[in-house]
Amino acid sequence: MIQVDQQEVVDEVFHSVAEVAPHISPGLLHRRAYVEEKNPANEKQMEADVWANEFLKEEITSIEGVGEFASEEEESVIDCGEGLSVTVDPLDGSSNIPTNNLVGTIVGIYDEELPCKGENLVSAFYIVFGALTTIMRSDGEEVNEYVIEETAGDQVEIHLASEDIELPEPYV
Repeated sequence: MIQVDQQEVVDEVFHSVAEVAPHISPGLLHRRAYVEEKNPANEKQMEADVWANEFLKEEITSIEGVGEFASEEEESVIDCGEGLSVTVDPLDGSSNIPTNNLVGTIVGIYDEELPCKGENLVSAFYIVFGALTTIMRSDGEEVNEYVIEETAGDQVEIHLASEDIELPEPYV
């Protein structure tokens, strides 16, 4: 069970990432080239990987209550205060960008310092950049799907699309 003050931080991380999501997808257009670098997992980085990482790092590390930030694109964990630990894969599937296939962002939020066990995961969500920008979120009790819509004036609305999603019988 997430503590009340932790829930506020989790919600702020969720909403902050959701609000920048509509800016990530169109930002990929001119960032499809590979850079000369490799990430810590020894994978070739695209310009889009580096850009999305910087974009999300700036957003997440500025949230009060986030104590650590770790990314697939960073060499080490970034200490940014006291609080929850946030892990991200800023642009999962970036190698799909040149062929115009799906990519996304994955976020995990932990109540312990990194590295830690999965039992310390208090919330997780992933964003899919497709025909719609959607977020699947779990805080341990249920999984909900949201659709992100950018409205006039760069405002973002998050709509609950499906609530308490469960896998059908043969997959459980």
